[in-house]
Amino acid sequence: MHQDAYFVPKRTGTYADVLLTYGLAAILDRLAGLARGEFNKPRMTIVDAGPYYEIRLSEPVRKEWVPDGPFFRSPAPFLTNRRTSADDVPPDTPTRDVDVTREQVQAYRKMRFDLREENVRGSDLEQQLRDQEPPGDWTVVAFLGDRRMQAMDAYNRIVAGWARSRDRAAEHVRAVLRLFSTPEGDEKALQAWKKGAGKAIPKAQETASQLLNPHQGKGLNEPKADALRMDNVKDRPWPEEFLKAVGLWECMIPRRVVDTEDWKVYVPAPLRLDWRAHREVTARFRRYLRNERRGDETSLKSDITSLLLFVRAWLDYVEAAGQDDVNFDVDVTSMAPEKVVAGFHVAQFKLLSRSAYTMVNMSFLHLPQWTGTPRSRADILSIREVIDEHLEVVRGIDETRSDGHNLLRAYRDFVAGNNWGAFFDFAAGYSHEIMRRYNEGARWVPTFSPSQLGRLIMAADKPLLSIIQNEGFREVAYAIRHSTVIPQSRKANDQDVLYEVRYGLGAELKRKATVRDEFIVALCHFMQSYNQENVQKLENTGKQLRRDLRTTAVEEVVRLVDEYGSEVVAGLLIAYGYAREPRDAEAGTNP
Repeated sequence: MHQDAYFVPKRTGTYADVLLTYGLAAILDRLAGLARGEFNKPRMTIVDAGPYYEIRLSEPVRKEWVPDGPFFRSPAPFLTNRRTSADDVPPDTPTRDVDVTREQVQAYRKMRFDLREENVRGSDLEQQLRDQEPPGDWTVVAFLGDRRMQAMDAYNRIVAGWARSRDRAAEHVRAVLRLFSTPEGDEKALQAWKKGAGKAIPKAQETASQLLNPHQGKGLNEPKADALRMDNVKDRPWPEEFLKAVGLWECMIPRRVVDTEDWKVYVPAPLRLDWRAHREVTARFRRYLRNERRGDETSLKSDITSLLLFVRAWLDYVEAAGQDDVNFDVDVTSMAPEKVVAGFHVAQFKLLSRSAYTMVNMSFLHLPQWTGTPRSRADILSIREVIDEHLEVVRGIDETRSDGHNLLRAYRDFVAGNNWGAFFDFAAGYSHEIMRRYNEGARWVPTFSPSQLGRLIMAADKPLLSIIQNEGFREVAYAIRHSTVIPQSRKANDQDVLYEVRYGLGAELKRKATVRDEFIVALCHFMQSYNQENVQKLENTGKQLRRDLRTTAVEEVVRLVDEYGSEVVAGLLIAYGYAREPRDAEAGTNP
């Protein structure tokens, strides 16, 4: 048992493997806390080692860490509700009440709604609101306790197995540690457990529920989609299912999709994750999700905001940890979220009948590759501002509209896959969205800023920097901005508009960009008419409120098109052209 690394094979390629890993890590953390004290525990890191997850400890687990007898209670709580009798609750087991949690959430939301127009920061009301906050893992309670998930009974049976055989706890733990002591797994440990402590468990072989095993269910019970059988789902050993039940409290993030009543479950897949950092970031992440507006929890927005808010939570954790004067080169992997967590396993549960949810889709969303290599606190704050701006833009899009749905789908392809082509599609579509909303009476529409777009490109796709730093590109983007969003916003705010609003310019440039020569012709036509309008307005009014385009700007943009392609240049021109006007402090470095 004198061992400093444990291994969890990736047998399914789903979040079941991750739950198992986090469950084992939680048991190891509990053992270390009891043996060494909570403030003297060895450091623990979860590493993706390819075919398996490896849990590494800075100090080996010792034999004396696992004393004989019932040495700790179940790390996973037993769930109760109004229909639960006292006899149902196993002895000496932590509990969570589904109905009480639901009432607490409703009271908190009502209080937040009632105070929505109050400035509560720094007041007694802020403390009152904080006192009403539900626990961070309340969505886990709600998800497991949703009777239509049909998961609570199976979950409780698994958890109760520990309490009802707690006198054999040491044997359970030793069997688990031995089982995962090698990358191949020690099946003899499981066989020995079945003959010994396993006899104290009512069901040593648990039916694999879709909650803990999303790849298994009625009609879907193979890790690979090469068989479809309607027999009973496969059984799994109780120790493995118990570890998954423990692990879900550590890493599972359920979110309710408000427009479809679906449940979506997000489980982070670790790359090289420090255990203590994971717990702090997860608590922060859950708090951010709890404060999301109910109307923003639609299916695509849920995916997007989960990714962005997780990155935000990680960056906030790093910044709050007091990294001001630390040389980030010391441990870059602990700074950049995409080097710590690969992304989220996602499972969608749909209400296909009145009484039961069914898992209908599994996917994987990669974390945004935006952080780069942070070397200072300023780098962290900079990319955090980019994320906040993107969250503001995304939250303003109505997913229930067909155009809004298509916009968010393109943005998700970008944020979860670093697909800049998808971002250019999004930018072109959002240009129309901006103009439409101003035309319908909106006085302000969230848009990207040139400076934050530049920071994003610098962190995520540096080869594009030479485009956005080109003076000709900046001039053309400036001209697009002063022909579209700026006069349109002035018009929406009842201000004088000197220049014509060019509706559909972004869509036209996007459409022409598929053919180089057609794009160049369209761009030249715009530049010529832009300068001509400047001259006419100056002659008629004596005013010129925007700069002329230089003839050399055409030549510079053409060179960029020849080097990078018309679609890339067009996409960036639209993104920058429909961005908001830079602040004075930025005017020297942005279009």
